[in-house]
Amino acid sequence: MASKEELEHAYSPSRWSHRMGPDDVINAHIKALTDGSNKAKECTDCEIGFSYGLSEKEKYDVFGAQTLPGDAPIFVYIHGGYWSALGREMSSFMVPVLCKAGAVVVAVGYDLAPQANMDVIVSQVKKAVSFVLTLATRRGSSGVYLCGHSAGAHLAALMLSQNWLQETMVSHSLIKGGLLVSGVYDLTPLVNTYINDPLKMTQENAVRNSPVTHLDKIAEFSEKRRLIVAYGDHDRPEFKRQSTEFNSALLYKGILSTLMVIADTDHFNVIENLRLEEYSLSQEIINLMNLNIDTTLDQMQSANLS
Repeated sequence: MASKEELEHAYSPSRWSHRMGPDDVINAHIKALTDGSNKAKECTDCEIGFSYGLSEKEKYDVFGAQTLPGDAPIFVYIHGGYWSALGREMSSFMVPVLCKAGAVVVAVGYDLAPQANMDVIVSQVKKAVSFVLTLATRRGSSGVYLCGHSAGAHLAALMLSQNWLQETMVSHSLIKGGLLVSGVYDLTPLVNTYINDPLKMTQENAVRNSPVTHLDKIAEFSEKRRLIVAYGDHDRPEFKRQSTEFNSALLYKGILSTLMVIADTDHFNVIENLRLEEYSLSQEIINLMNLNIDTTLDQMQSANLS
């Protein structure tokens, strides 16, 4: 059994970057997400700060909804940060690429630890996705696609296990697929590490909120979904293991899931690079949503008006 020190090293992403040191890679990550999200707000129609709850962070931002046709797919991004950092304000960096291809993008915020524990965070994200599904129904969207990075991948995976018909009177079939990037799908190794200090999870809480615990439900509601489980080839060994084992478990349950190892990326730029059209994961998302990167917003506006 791994020691506390070994687990903390294994689950500390900044220590595994092949590009720069721990502090530098985190600062560069925040800058890339912030700059990319600021650019998105300048070049794409956006509606900022829709409230889905009472707290300041229970909000989501919508991009492209005023420009794109009602049946455009909706891409939902749930940010990482080990449930205690980052936010929706820097979660729209992929917007220019995906809106150009024809997808509405929604960036979701949620309360962070220690202000919120894991149960509260999961409940908030569930509420946010409920609002998005209602939006998708109202627009006549062709489908909703969930994406999360790191802690966000954990939250997105849990959303795949929800009975949305029971929660929102919207069929779970409206969620057509998902991209889970460098996620944690079994929380139990984190309980005795510094990562859990602000969350204060017990073993019972970690088990209850681990996607691996809900594989049967994920399989029940994901029969027709297509999932991608991805990680960077310079990511941490534990994240590689968790992603590989989670993807294998999904396949065993009969879910159409693909494991992708993204060359020359670490835990950070594996998601940052969604700012780039030519990036392999950008192309995979576009294919997942059955879109065409060559379709410009002007073309789609013309088609919608004709």
